[in-house]
Amino acid sequence: MNQSSNTTDVAARLPSSAEYLVREIKRHKGGALFGSAGMIMVLAVFTYFFYLNGKGQYFARGADPIDSVAVLPFVNVRGDPNTEYLSDGISDSIINGLSQLPGVRVMSLNSVLRYKGKQTDPQVVGRDLNVRAVLISRLDQQGDNLAISTELVDVRDNHRLWGEQYNRKLSDIIVVQSEIAREISENLRLRLSSQDKKQLAKRYTENSDAYQLYLLGQYHLRKASKEGFENALKYFEQAIIKDPAYAPAYTGVAEVYGHLGLRGLMAPKEAQERAESATRKALELDDSLAEAHVSLGYIKKRDWDWTGAEKELKRALELNPGSPHANEMYGTYFRDIGKPDEALVYAKRSYEINGLSPSSLVSLANAYLDALQFDRAIELYLKAIEMDMSFAPAHANLGATYLAKGMHKEAIEELQKAKASEYAPERKGRFAWLAYAYAVSGKKDEAQRMLDELKRIAKQRYIPPYNFALICAALGDKDQAFEWLEKAYEEHSQQLALIKSDWLLKSLHSDPRYSDLLRRINLAP
Repeated sequence: MNQSSNTTDVAARLPSSAEYLVREIKRHKGGALFGSAGMIMVLAVFTYFFYLNGKGQYFARGADPIDSVAVLPFVNVRGDPNTEYLSDGISDSIINGLSQLPGVRVMSLNSVLRYKGKQTDPQVVGRDLNVRAVLISRLDQQGDNLAISTELVDVRDNHRLWGEQYNRKLSDIIVVQSEIAREISENLRLRLSSQDKKQLAKRYTENSDAYQLYLLGQYHLRKASKEGFENALKYFEQAIIKDPAYAPAYTGVAEVYGHLGLRGLMAPKEAQERAESATRKALELDDSLAEAHVSLGYIKKRDWDWTGAEKELKRALELNPGSPHANEMYGTYFRDIGKPDEALVYAKRSYEINGLSPSSLVSLANAYLDALQFDRAIELYLKAIEMDMSFAPAHANLGATYLAKGMHKEAIEELQKAKASEYAPERKGRFAWLAYAYAVSGKKDEAQRMLDELKRIAKQRYIPPYNFALICAALGDKDQAFEWLEKAYEEHSQQLALIKSDWLLKSLHSDPRYSDLLRRINLAP
């Protein structure tokens, strides 16, 4: 007899325990009766306190839902680098689906990638990430055949909550990941509304080829390099060709252009226009897509439409409160309008979802820096460096914090490490901040040399004008600083939104041109 029939039989017998007791009373006398009655009392108590979930698993009656889960990257059984995008991508899709549900904290993909390729103990992962449940899965692809095994573990006692084996065709991958997400939600005992269930079951495309191309795009986007962005854009665009109504692929395109413009890898105006076009197309196709609202919120910030930006970012959080990206972006909104304490609230929420990693530590530390809590920021930057000595953003931002405290020697040391780790003149933290540190520490000749070098570089590639403004301000050349800020205004540079919160421009605050600029970007008090 198979498991499902056993389950049905047990479920059918348990509610009839009272009838069984009556029959036993009629059939037995004396001690035998008491023995039978005792047995039935146990059955009755068991029935009261436990119930079957229909799949042969018992849940405690009234048991609380499990409110936090980590979905680890699927183990690529064959170690084939050509299927890495799939093992990471399925995990990410499940995470994105679950994160939109109320009452559960789902760790982001970034938070679990550090366990990739490692032997992992669910209880250790649970302690590391402060979650109640962990999903461990294995993926084996042979041609068009997929074998996926999953196991959901309650880390409190290492109890197996659920597990399944799937043997499907690659073309069924969309269905499989939806099934896994549904099973996880059921076995976490989440109390979902019909709308929640509908959202969890939602598929943005039925085209398996488009879905796989989208996963490839996300895989390359996470590399955060020029080559990675170029490959990501190629795959997102191919996904759109396969399914022109695939809304998430358009948000992928928008995100790539956002990075290209912000990092100086493309003229910002062109990048922004293309990002906006892709974002609006995504929303036209699906107005309930949280990431598209995040993207539009970013665009509104760039246009200095602060009311519109907040509206979009709040909408994104309504649709997906578990989105680390939406929480982080809402935090930067508060930072830009001069409310660092509110920004810190959302930075902390993003950190709770992203978990412990150098990048998440730096993002949280940045919020403490903006709130002028320098010692706490330094503590977090040092922790990030301890995890990854070569992580340039940690060294750069630690250097900026030392600058804020007037520790010029220590600032220069850290900023030199950042520049050596990642020579990126378009990133102000790798170049402009170091020149700034030289200038304010009395080494103005070195700062001028770096300014001249940056101007030479700008003849071959785009350098954000804000970076020049920072160096000129440190050198005391206010006229040049404002000329560069004016150029940033003309370009609608996203970095210009920092001028209210960026203490490095403090020397310009008393100048009427600063107040006028704040007024024109709608940040005047």
